[in-house]
Amino acid sequence: MASWILEDDCLVPDRQIRIDYRGPNPFRLYSVVPQLLRAIWDIRGKDVWEREFRWDITSEPIPFFSRFVIRKTYDNWSKIYSELIMQGKQPTDPNKEGEVSIIIRGILRTESPSNTIIQKSGIYKSLRWLYFRTLYNDVRRNLLQECRIKAGDLSGEIRKALGISPEVVAR
Repeated sequence: MASWILEDDCLVPDRQIRIDYRGPNPFRLYSVVPQLLRAIWDIRGKDVWEREFRWDITSEPIPFFSRFVIRKTYDNWSKIYSELIMQGKQPTDPNKEGEVSIIIRGILRTESPSNTIIQKSGIYKSLRWLYFRTLYNDVRRNLLQECRIKAGDLSGEIRKALGISPEVVAR
C-alpha cells in the first residue's frame, strides 16, 4: 500500500525526555505505567502495547527492561506514537537501593494513502500538497504541541510516582 507520509518528532530538539532514579524499589513503576499512559494520553487499553519485556532472575540485582508504545488517533490522517522505555536493576529486597532510567519519545505521523488511480494523479497530488501545506499545517502544529505537553505531563507523573522532584518542562 503506497502512502504519502509526514513524520515529525514531538520533542525536538532533544528528541526524548530522560528520567534517572536511584532509590528503593524502582520496579514499582512498572505496574503504574499502563494506567498513566491511558490516563494522560486519553486512550483505551487497546492503544497501549508492551512491546518488549525482559527480566533476568539469574543475577543480583535483577536487571529489567520494558518498552511501552501508545497510539493516539486524531483524525483520518494523523496519529501520535509515543514510546516509554524503562531499564534498570531491582534488588530482590525491595527496600534496598535499585536504579531505573526512563526514556520518553513521541512522533506525529500523518499519512495519506496513494492507492487508486485518482490518488496517483498529478492533480490530486497537487491538491493534497496544497491542502496539507495551507489548511492542515496548523492542525499538525497543534498536535505537535499537544504531544509535547502530554510527554511533559507523563514525565511529571512518573517523577511523582517515584517520589523525585518535578522538572520544569518548556511548553
